[in-house]
Amino acid sequence: MENPNINEEANLDELEDLNLNIEDIDNLKNLTARRVIEIVSGDIVDHIQDDEYLLDSIGKKPGTYYRDLILALIQIRLPEDEAKRDWKEVLKHKYLLSEKLGRNVGIHVATLDYYTNIKKKVTNPKIISTHEYLDTASRAITDDLTKAYNRHFFEDEFRRLFLNARTTGKIFSLIMLDLDHFKIYNDLNGHIQGDIALIEVVRILHAVCSKDDTVCRYGGEEFTVLLQSQPLNLALKTAENIKQALFDYRFVNEQSLPCGRLSASLGVTSYRDDVTSPQDMLEEADVALYRAKNSGRNRVKAFLSDQII
Repeated sequence: MENPNINEEANLDELEDLNLNIEDIDNLKNLTARRVIEIVSGDIVDHIQDDEYLLDSIGKKPGTYYRDLILALIQIRLPEDEAKRDWKEVLKHKYLLSEKLGRNVGIHVATLDYYTNIKKKVTNPKIISTHEYLDTASRAITDDLTKAYNRHFFEDEFRRLFLNARTTGKIFSLIMLDLDHFKIYNDLNGHIQGDIALIEVVRILHAVCSKDDTVCRYGGEEFTVLLQSQPLNLALKTAENIKQALFDYRFVNEQSLPCGRLSASLGVTSYRDDVTSPQDMLEEADVALYRAKNSGRNRVKAFLSDQII
């Protein structure tokens, strides 16, 4: 039987509060699938290994190990130092409970009791399986079809990057991408083939973009890419690479389209001090995208403060 995971209320609001991303979910899956929590807590006695060994074996980044253990157990995100202290206290609590009851209560039960009755950070807890929790978390931030991030996640991440730029001056860029003549492609080839094309588009976007970039399906055949730390000149190069990669790819029956290829038009903008809100920046990218469409499609256009190039 799969070990239970403890969640206050397994709903989307709480998942959103955690600001989970795909890397977080993959980390949690790694911890649970390999039963790391049970090993380091002593629940699997025959396989006890020390934390340092496991840290290396699962490729965990220093500074996130205890944070992710607590996150996986109770869905509370803590600073690493606090998580490390809590982990030690949870282990002590587990051994104390086990001694009183004359049996191993397990790390999951001990964690629930510690955060509910000792630290009092959890009220009205609900027990769900790890698989169910991670599945819900994944669905909350990804597009069901393409597995790119969804629009809701994009809006949250976009707002975070914008506020960070306002505070620190750290530049970032935004690409908006729309597939050219996609309605015609769908009508001629059917929605199943259209869905396959959208999945392939996301695969190409991930291949061209770096792992630090955020690829999202904004809606329909429209996509966005958030480029952390990239100024406009580098964002334009990335956009050109995306445009070319999509044009070079051979989509099924694309020869039926007006230009004989399934291509994309892209609008690009970057953060500037005179941009007052994320919505304004989004509108800039949309204006540049509209200009790319009107210029003949299969184009990249950038928004500048005084003109569109």
